[in-house]
Amino acid sequence: MTFISYAQNYEDIMLWRALKHIEKGIYVDVGAHDPENDSVTKAFYDRGWHGLNIEPVSQWYEKLQSARIHDINLKVAAGDAKGRMDFYEIENTGLSTSNQSIAQQHEKERGFVSKKIEVDVVPLTDLITQHSLTTIHFLKIDV
Repeated sequence: MTFISYAQNYEDIMLWRALKHIEKGIYVDVGAHDPENDSVTKAFYDRGWHGLNIEPVSQWYEKLQSARIHDINLKVAAGDAKGRMDFYEIENTGLSTSNQSIAQQHEKERGFVSKKIEVDVVPLTDLITQHSLTTIHFLKIDV
């Protein structure tokens, strides 16, 4: 079977070389972003893997909900403690941030518009435990 890379820098190919012997593995993707474009997990999903996608940006979360029906998709941010935080969505990019000064820099230097929202924050260990993920074959963090 031909392996099609969806990842930005062929990370999925490198992971596949190490994990291709696992038939139906499990991944955790923090900052999952788009379910296909620049996705490290898409090729694995297409091969029967499933996992937990964590994505606080509304636009990307909704796409994950539509495209990744066998995954667990959560519209939260992962952090060190439960709570809420301000988050600055920058539509159609992977540049959304919890740092207001970075959002302002993107607005000033690149002309992007950010929208301030409030998101739930949950520790990653809590999310893994809540969803009974006792085995994880790879964890991707892109935040």
